Amino acid sequence: MQTQQRTKLSYTTNSSFLDKIDSLPTKAPGWTCDIVDSPGDWLTDDGEWMPVEKLELWRRDPLECIKELMGNPTFIDAMQFAPERVYTDGERQNRQYDEMWTCDWWWNTQVRHTCTVYMILSNRRL
Repeated sequence: MQTQQRTKLSYTTNSSFLDKIDSLPTKAPGWTCDIVDSPGDWLTDDGEWMPVEKLELWRRDPLECIKELMGNPTFIDAMQFAPERVYTDGERQNRQYDEMWTCDWWWNTQVRHTCTVYMILSNRRL
């Protein structure tokens, strides 16, 4: 009960939670429920945490969620996969780093993986 009060959930009953789940898009990945033990916040005379509270942990497979989001046409204009170097001036002296795809890491990672793929493909042709 303490955990429920601290998290300030947007539902008050299990039924209203299930209603929220049912209102989600149907093609979304399925839900899995795990029961987890949460220790209390004080110790007994034996040095054990009490009370142990059993909690429902509802979750979805993160990879399936990513696949669904990437395949959803609603978000097509909000996604960027290719790295891009953005400059704030015409002389291309001042780089702008404001999105993940504008950083050097994204650029270097994409170039490295692209080169690796080309090397693998070229070796197979030999």
